[in-house]
Amino acid sequence: MFTLGLCSCFCTLALASWAFARSRRLPLPPGPQGKFWFGNEEILPWEHPWKEFVNWSKTFGPLIYLHAYGRDILIVNEASAATDLLETKSTLYARRPTWSMVALTGRQDNIVFMDHTDRQKKARMLLQAAFNPKAQRSWGPILEEDTTSLMLQIAQSPELFKQHIRRYLGSFITQFTYGTKVEDHVLDLGDEISVHTQQALRPGRWLADAVPLVLSNISVLYFPDWFPGMAFKRWARDARTKFMEYTARPFQQARSSILDGTEMRGMVPDTLNDIIAGTSKYKEEELISAASSIYTAAVETTYAITMSFLILMMAHQDVQERAYREIMSVTESTRQPLLSDMAALPYIDAIIREVHRFNPVAPMLPRSPVQTDSYKGYRIPQDTWVIFNIWAMTHDASIYQDPHQFMPERHLPLGHESSAKDPRDFAFGFGKRICPGLNLANVQMFLFVSQFLATFEIRPPLKDDGNEEEVVLEYTSSFVSLPLPFKCRIIPRSGNAILY
Repeated sequence: MFTLGLCSCFCTLALASWAFARSRRLPLPPGPQGKFWFGNEEILPWEHPWKEFVNWSKTFGPLIYLHAYGRDILIVNEASAATDLLETKSTLYARRPTWSMVALTGRQDNIVFMDHTDRQKKARMLLQAAFNPKAQRSWGPILEEDTTSLMLQIAQSPELFKQHIRRYLGSFITQFTYGTKVEDHVLDLGDEISVHTQQALRPGRWLADAVPLVLSNISVLYFPDWFPGMAFKRWARDARTKFMEYTARPFQQARSSILDGTEMRGMVPDTLNDIIAGTSKYKEEELISAASSIYTAAVETTYAITMSFLILMMAHQDVQERAYREIMSVTESTRQPLLSDMAALPYIDAIIREVHRFNPVAPMLPRSPVQTDSYKGYRIPQDTWVIFNIWAMTHDASIYQDPHQFMPERHLPLGHESSAKDPRDFAFGFGKRICPGLNLANVQMFLFVSQFLATFEIRPPLKDDGNEEEVVLEYTSSFVSLPLPFKCRIIPRSGNAILY
């Protein structure tokens, strides 16, 4: 038996070695020809790259290999390939690529950027437990009340709707996380941190990421701040200081409140109370990672999707009116829609799905294999930046007919199933790194969309001749994509229950 076991072990090792050696001999996926020194850097698209990569697929196919800034890069434009790699091989692709600027700005312990470590897994478990439908019983009524209050604020000063929405999002998530009311300067700091994160993630912007190793493998990160070209380190230090101020101070306040017996309720104080009492399976560092990840992930992405909803409604008055009729059939103008109405409002759900599909707020999803992989006869080197093009998947004509048209009806139920794949299956990620807050995102979006459409019409501004301006649908090319700044008219509906 011992001999047979040794033989079996040897055969397994030999087979694994053969498979690894074979994967090393496989060709790289096709891609544009690069230059000897700079690779494909000069042709990388910076304006809406997800759209340009779709055009490249017509020449190179759904898998496109590039080499730029010293890195292997693979663009994946196909939904089936994303499923094969991120679901079937979820552990292999559970790691994010390494951004030097992420560490320099203090985000290295944020679960969005961490490797798939035990700390990252535990932090995700904390968030999943806090956001899941069971926990919703405690925070759902608060979210309903906050959303209705938002509608009243917009009615009082509709020209400030963007500020009202940002405050609503930041206020709820701060109360949810730390159990405290948010102050304006804290919200301003949170918004500044979100901008810093967006800037730090922009490929090719920073020397630290553009030239990862120079001068005999001495990283530019170790050059002194006064050295020419090191201005990025001074910027990153300021961004890191503000990030630590925003995340560390409320955490310490929650800790102090527990030790001195002050009553606070929220994800951090509740979990921290159990940790200090020795009754929790989590550690403080795992809670810190969970808490410091929430603001940018929850506020920035939800703000982007609400802005996209508003401009799309402005461009499609017929969709607004159909949605309003559905809402009135349920509420009869006597109250605002509530979470208990979700099942009775399928067209509202269809609108939300189509907003996610039309312009995913995170159009590209980066991952990195922990070892060399092979797929469909091609080699994917270890540490490759594998960019999954979510925008390409939600605009694939084989999945969504007329993908460049905004048509919520494509998502209406046919029998017991929707007529189109739910684009949130793409938008919220795949495998072991699927968004842990997707339940909160879904219910918050439902409340915002249904209550806004029950309360207001959103229409284009008027031109000098009294006619409405044409709505132009243009989106940013940033890591989180949202509409370019736009103006609108927000008009209260007559007879609305909360305004009259």
